[in-house]
Amino acid sequence: MGLRRRSAAASGLRTRAVPARSRVTVRRSEAPLLRSSNLVAALGDSRAALCRLQGELDAILTALRDPTAAPDTASADRLRGAAQVADAAFASLGAFARR
Repeated sequence: MGLRRRSAAASGLRTRAVPARSRVTVRRSEAPLLRSSNLVAALGDSRAALCRLQGELDAILTALRDPTAAPDTASADRLRGAAQVADAAFASLGAFARR
């Protein structure tokens, strides 16, 4: 019985060639830290606005599910205000969109 040598390709050690312009090799322009901190603040504002909107919706749903409770008369106004704040927060994120 003769011994056969296995090639590196047969053993599963294949290497993949990286394209000339892969995501690893293409440099993107660095965003200044000022923009980054503004983006973080805008994202935090939008998250807080969404949490407020969700809280108002949860309160309305809770009141609607309880047959003995009536919805608060000011809940529609609070919901409208929360929706306007969320809309403004999302609009502020448009300034950070990549073009």
